[in-house]
Amino acid sequence: MRLIRNPELKGILGILLIALVLGIVLAGVSGKLEQWGLPWFTGARVFDKIIFVSDASGTREIYSMNLDGSGRKQLTKGASVLSAPAITPAGNRIAFIGMCGSTSHVMAVGANGGRPYALTTSTGPKRQPEFSPDGKKLSYIEAGRVYVAELNGSNPDPVLPTHAEMAMAMGSAESRGAIPLYSAYSWAPDSEGLAGISSPDRVTDSLKYLPKPDGEVLVVTPSVPMMHINGIAWAAKEAVLAATVQLGRDALVLAFYPRQKRLEMLVRAKNITFGAPAVAPDGSVVILPVGTATDKQEAGLVRIDVGTKRSGMLCIGEFEKPVFSPDGSRILAARVDPKTRKRAIVTIDPESGKLTRLTHGADCFDAVFSPMSAR
Repeated sequence: MRLIRNPELKGILGILLIALVLGIVLAGVSGKLEQWGLPWFTGARVFDKIIFVSDASGTREIYSMNLDGSGRKQLTKGASVLSAPAITPAGNRIAFIGMCGSTSHVMAVGANGGRPYALTTSTGPKRQPEFSPDGKKLSYIEAGRVYVAELNGSNPDPVLPTHAEMAMAMGSAESRGAIPLYSAYSWAPDSEGLAGISSPDRVTDSLKYLPKPDGEVLVVTPSVPMMHINGIAWAAKEAVLAATVQLGRDALVLAFYPRQKRLEMLVRAKNITFGAPAVAPDGSVVILPVGTATDKQEAGLVRIDVGTKRSGMLCIGEFEKPVFSPDGSRILAARVDPKTRKRAIVTIDPESGKLTRLTHGADCFDAVFSPMSAR
């Protein structure tokens, strides 16, 4: 008791306590607490919301709204958003690509909005920020390479192309310079594996799978001349990857099962174009856009039952970037107005195709679901 009453010791303890509090706050802001498994100390979180991009203010900004379209809130100002937003599994931080002067960076803003801050410092062009499903890693593409970093953007590690891919490309005079560039990627549900679309010649794409960041990459699709991969997506709860492929006049939908290293064709059609797919959390259904308003075929969303391989039009219209809700009960997408070309956020019932429009007026697009609350 006498020691505690000592004024000098009390002063030291006070300084240590202040330092501890500041350290916890800084760790929460930087994302360290999420990496340590303590997401409840990371500030405000958002659940049961839709996060999207809109030009309602005159510039492209990040917004949030309720699942029924009510309660719209602008989260950024002057962010010059260039990509779809990504939200942490903890629901406390939203990442996107924005401009800082003449350089694009991975930016972040809190769940309640505010002043965005940069998570990257390098000057290369960036795209597709994502968080790993376990919420412990940040990833993005910079200059054709997929980087995985800590949540605060520190220690970025280029994992795709792998060191082996780089060495192979530089190993001979014939292949030198043909380093595969990655145009898109997707996290596996185990937060270890990554699937990516790469092209060494900017003409032919291939689908590759990396089981672990330091593992050996598996070439999923053969290198067929002029093959283009339009998009890939994992199921959130099952190890099932869907890919849409354009091969001449043929459009293919493929399913890849990494545990069996098996590639399966779900659909093959002629004279149409499939967009990037969305996969139900349990891997049972694939949804994908087909056609555009200028094509001869009718545009819409196609539904594919993975088990039976039966497919059919779910709803009519030109759609962009469909995604499933975390519980699989609804689909979120942007629907394009054929006259104005403005996009509206809609939700769609994955069984009946019933469509509900959530936004009006401004161009609204690139919508994603926030985490769902436990009910």
